[in-house]
Amino acid sequence: MISLDRFDLRILHALQRDARLTLGLLSETVSLSPSQCSRRIARLEQEGVIEGYSLRLNPEALGLAVTAFIFVSVDKRRMRSPREAVAALVARDEVIECHAVTGNHDFILKVVVESLGALSSFLAAAVSPMEGIQDIATQVAMETLKTNGPLKVEAGY
Repeated sequence: MISLDRFDLRILHALQRDARLTLGLLSETVSLSPSQCSRRIARLEQEGVIEGYSLRLNPEALGLAVTAFIFVSVDKRRMRSPREAVAALVARDEVIECHAVTGNHDFILKVVVESLGALSSFLAAAVSPMEGIQDIATQVAMETLKTNGPLKVEAGY
């Protein structure tokens, strides 16, 4: 684990909430000079604490009304590498997250699509035909209450 001081944590806290903060506003928020903030941000990026910056889009504004979680179990005896099996799924734009998990299933995919019909087509065309699939279970989110929340970084603040 990388050693972070209270100023690093303040910077991470502020940038998670608004990555577009100017150095001037960030420096006021964390009580450091803009040049100190800039150096710290560069170090946090270089050390891999800050992985990158992204743009969050509103799925419904783009006509993507259905969020589903697809639980996939694979028959490990019938395939060389379970991760290779889901690699084709992970490459698809509909899949916005994929996690290897413990429990009754091996992977959980978070999928965002236009409609239930599109979800059905995705399952039929992309998931079901995969070789080595043992079980597929799907749950559709009725409502999204929180997404892309900031990570807890206030410790030592």
